[in-house]
Amino acid sequence: MPESIQPLYLWLQQCCHQQDSKPKRGRPLVHGHVPMLLFFITMALKRIHAFKTMADYAKVHYRRFGFQAPPSRKTLRRRFLALPAFLQRFMPSLAQEAILLDERFLFRTAFADKSIFRALGGLWHKKHKSQGVVPHASIDTEASWGKSPYHGWRFGYGLHVVANRFRFPVMATVTTASAKDYHQLLTLLSPLAAACLLVVVDAGYRSIAVIMRVWKQLRIFVLLRSGFAEKSANKAWYNRMIASVWAAFVYRWRKPSIEPVFSIIKELFALEREHQLPYRGLVKVEAYLLLATVSLQVLMVFNSIHQHPLQATKPFRLALD
Repeated sequence: MPESIQPLYLWLQQCCHQQDSKPKRGRPLVHGHVPMLLFFITMALKRIHAFKTMADYAKVHYRRFGFQAPPSRKTLRRRFLALPAFLQRFMPSLAQEAILLDERFLFRTAFADKSIFRALGGLWHKKHKSQGVVPHASIDTEASWGKSPYHGWRFGYGLHVVANRFRFPVMATVTTASAKDYHQLLTLLSPLAAACLLVVVDAGYRSIAVIMRVWKQLRIFVLLRSGFAEKSANKAWYNRMIASVWAAFVYRWRKPSIEPVFSIIKELFALEREHQLPYRGLVKVEAYLLLATVSLQVLMVFNSIHQHPLQATKPFRLALD
């Protein structure tokens, strides 16, 4: 294992141990979570997406990741498909532990947003979809259409992320592009309730029912730019809460805090502009996009340990190369 990665490796092992403190039934993992996570991050950064090619790479370089023996293609595929369940538990746990490492990872105030990524293959136009006609075999039939503020209508999947002011992701989830932003808020914020007090969002989260549910269940205040015109009791309460200079000031942090998170992810994994995802189907896309988000967490922790600029990408990529 490269010397520069060892402190990060030990820190991640500690985070994983904190999460998995309760003994579990069944056969213990031959290939641990942390070596497998670093392996998949490296594969994604190197644009290696086929499991056979991953297995060939592992046969030569497996000791770099702390493996005692190289994982097989079948093992890699199984563990990749199991990533979403693991990463959605691990991501907020890692974020909590990171606060002890560096105060810049605090997320009392957080920011939520969604970015749409192009599906692999051709476009499934709404006319054909409504008729149940798939005009080309390359079309990902699990993807859907969603509207991006910057790119207009896109056919693909949505990555929903919560990040702090320093662009450090703390939680994420993946849906098809058509999923409403506000439907994901409880899923995103429930693991963060102990440490997050305020989440700043855009108009995609405009639902007083969801805002009140988040407040009552998690005691997290959801801040929109403007209030609601109708005067129900809940809407009147919300309008009073955001009618302050402080609320307007905090909202200004939203764009420079959350939107660069997606830019960094797209740059790291070659997903800019009209570049397509490397996998088809929600299960694989979810694993890949959650892995990309955790990669940014791990990269920033690495930079903090080695005192690099927090969002620098080159030192981490060189360390894994």
